[in-house]
Amino acid sequence: VLYSRFVSPSAALLELPNSDGGTGPPPFGDHNGLGPGGHSGPEMAMLEALSSGSVPPVIEEPESTVTLRPDDVQQEDKEGLEKINTRPGKIILYSDAGFAGQKREIWDDVPDATSWELSHTISIRVIRGGWVMYEKPRFRGRKCVLAEGDVEIDNPWTAYGESGENGQPRGGRPFRIGSFKRVVRDYRTPEISLFAEENGEGARLRFSGSAEDTRTRGQALAAASIIVHSGLWLVYSKPFFDDDPYVLEPGGYPNLKAWGAKDPSICSMHPIRLGCPVVERPGEPQVLIYEAAAFQGRSFTLSRDIYDLKRLPEPGLPTVGSLRVLGGCWVGYEKEGFRGHQYLLEEGEYQDWRQWGGYSKELVSLRLIRTDFSDPALVLFEAMDFEEGPSVELSEALPDTQLAGYGTITQSIHVLSGV
Repeated sequence: VLYSRFVSPSAALLELPNSDGGTGPPPFGDHNGLGPGGHSGPEMAMLEALSSGSVPPVIEEPESTVTLRPDDVQQEDKEGLEKINTRPGKIILYSDAGFAGQKREIWDDVPDATSWELSHTISIRVIRGGWVMYEKPRFRGRKCVLAEGDVEIDNPWTAYGESGENGQPRGGRPFRIGSFKRVVRDYRTPEISLFAEENGEGARLRFSGSAEDTRTRGQALAAASIIVHSGLWLVYSKPFFDDDPYVLEPGGYPNLKAWGAKDPSICSMHPIRLGCPVVERPGEPQVLIYEAAAFQGRSFTLSRDIYDLKRLPEPGLPTVGSLRVLGGCWVGYEKEGFRGHQYLLEEGEYQDWRQWGGYSKELVSLRLIRTDFSDPALVLFEAMDFEEGPSVELSEALPDTQLAGYGTITQSIHVLSGV
C-alpha cells in the first residue's frame, strides 16, 4: 500500500468492483505492461492527483487489474464507481493512396500490424474513436494521431532525403505500421493538468479544451510534469499548433523525459474528441447476437424489432453474451417490450454487456432507430410544457450541458430532427 503521490505503474493498479461483484475491464485496453503513452520503464509512472484526504489502499490483483486515471481515486471515494458509456471504434485502412488497394477494417487495438503490406502512401478513414498509430509493435516507438475523418498519409517514420542502406534514399520505402491503439473511447470531457515542478508538485494549471496560445505577455507556459486525466492530447512547444506535437495519452508524466521533451515550454494544446454517431448502413439493418461473451457460442441474426429475445422460436438464444451491429443504429432494452434501461447500439462490436454500457447482463428486446442522422437538432427546456425559462438548442454531441450555459435540470424536450 502506497500513499505517496508518485506511484509506479505496478503499484498504481486498483481492482474495481462491478455491480455483480466481478471486476471491470481496463478502460483503455491492455497496455501489455507498458506505462501511459506506450512507454516502458520507471519514467512512465502514474501520478495521482492532489487530494486532501487519504488515498484508498492499493489491492494487488495481477489476474485482472485496471489502471486508474489520477482523478478516479478521488471520484470513487466521493461518488462510487461511475458507469462510462463507451462507443465502438472503427478504422478503414486502404493500402494505397486515393482510398484504393486492399481494404482492411480495424475495430480495436492491434498489437502487431507489421505483416500488413502497404504502399508508401496509405489512406485511412476513421469512422469512430481517437486512435494512435505506432511505429513499432506493442504500442512502442514514434506516434501518429488519427482523429475522425479521412486522411492520406505518407510514411511518417522515414522522411524523403534520409539515407538508407548503401546510401539510397528512404523515401520510396513501403509504409510499415507497428501497432494501433484506440485511446478515445467515450464522450468524457478531456482534461489535462500542468505542474510547475516534477512529480506533480507545485503550481497547477488545468485545461479541458483546446488552447491555441497559452503565453502570457509573450512568456511561454512551463510544465515540469503533466497528468492527463482523460482524453488524447496534442501538446505543442510553439503557439497556434505549430511544429510536431507531443502525443500524451491518459496517465502521469513525472518529468520532461517522460513525454520526450527537452524544453518545458508549452504554448498550445489540443484534445482529440469524438464526433456524433455515424451510421454507415442505415438501409441494411442487421445485428448478430452471440450467447456467450467474446463472440462465442451459438449465434442468431436479426434485422427487425424484437419484442422479447427469450421468446423467439429456434434458433433463439436464452441470453445475449456479446453482439455485432453490422448495419443500422439500434436501441437495446434491459426488459422485454422495450422497457427498462436503454443502450444505444451503434455499428460495431460489443464483446460483453459492459461494452454496451449495461447496468446488468440483461438485454431482452431491441428496436431499430428509423431516422435521418444527417442533421440532428433538439431543444432542452428547464421548465415543463416548454414554458419560458432557460433552454438550449443542440445540433451536436455535448459532453456537459453546462458547457452550453445550461444547467442540469430538464423537464421537457423538443426533438426537431434526428434521434
